[in-house]
Amino acid sequence: NVLLLFYIKLGTASQSSTYDSVTTASKANDGRRVSTYADCTHTAMQTNPWWRLLLPGIYRITAVNVTNRVEVPERINNAEIRIGNSAENNEPSSVFQECAVIPSIPAGQTSTFQCGGMEGRFVNVYLPAASLPNVAPSGTASQSTTLSDSARAWNAIDGKSDPVYYHGSCTHTAHDQSDPWWRLLLPGIYRITAVSVTNRDELAERINNAEIRIGNSAENNGNNNPRCAVIPSIPAAQTATFQCGGMEGRFVNVYLPGAAKVLTLCEVEVYGGSFGLTLNLNSTWAVTDDVSLAQVKYRQLLILYTLY
Repeated sequence: NVLLLFYIKLGTASQSSTYDSVTTASKANDGRRVSTYADCTHTAMQTNPWWRLLLPGIYRITAVNVTNRVEVPERINNAEIRIGNSAENNEPSSVFQECAVIPSIPAGQTSTFQCGGMEGRFVNVYLPAASLPNVAPSGTASQSTTLSDSARAWNAIDGKSDPVYYHGSCTHTAHDQSDPWWRLLLPGIYRITAVSVTNRDELAERINNAEIRIGNSAENNGNNNPRCAVIPSIPAAQTATFQCGGMEGRFVNVYLPGAAKVLTLCEVEVYGGSFGLTLNLNSTWAVTDDVSLAQVKYRQLLILYTLY
C-alpha cells in the first residue's frame, strides 16, 4: 500500500476545468484526506466534468479510494471511475473500462471501489451530464394558452414521459396561435447543462424549429432570453436532449415562433445545479423595482462564499 501510494503521488492530475486557484486537480492526489473545500478539487459548472490521473506507467489497478468533501456531498452521486490507456479524448469513451459507479459517499467520508486488477495508465473520475439532477419538478410551469384542463403546463414536469396525448400527461396550447410558448420558472438561479424534451406520438412535426431559451429576464414572457438550442425535429414519441453548456437563468422556455402554431410537450427535464440561494419570490429577496437581479445575485454570493 505504501508503494502504491508513492506511485499515485508521482502521477500527474488534471481536470476538465478549475473553479479557482485553490481547487486545482493536484489536491486529489496530494496524500491528504482532508475534506474541506480548500483541500479538494473543484471544476467549473459544466457538462460532463472530469478529473484524470496519468500514472508514470501501465498498472493493474485493484481498488480506488475516493474522499468526498464535507459540504454538498451529493455532487459526487453517480460519478464513474474509468480506467484505460488511451489519451485520444479527455472524457472517458468506449476505450476506457468502467471500474465502478459511485452511487453516493457520505459527507467527509472515504469509500473504496474494487477494480479487480483493471489495466491502465489513466484513472478518470467522470460525471456524465445526466447525473446532474432534473430540477424541473421544483419549478412552476406556465404556457401562453391552454387548450383544455387535461393539457395544462405542469403536465410537462409531472415526471411522466408518456407520449400519448390522450392519456392526459402532455401540454397543448390553443390552436392556431402566433408564437406559442411554454415556460418554467425555477425557484432560484441555476446553471443549466442540458434540457430533454419528449415529443407526442402524433403530429410530431409540430415541435419542429421550437427554441429553448434560458435566462433571467421576464421580458416577452422570457422568450427574449439567450437561446440554448433550436429543435429541428424530434421523432414521434421520442425524447431528445439538447446541451446548454451551463447557461445561467431561472426561466427555461420552449418557444415556437411563427403564425398559426400549436405547441405540445409531453415532458421537459432540465438538468443543472443551483447558482446559489433559492429565491423566495414573496420575500425581500425577490427581484423587484427596488431590488435588482444583480443585487439578489450579489447577496447570494456573499452568503455562499464559504460554501463554494
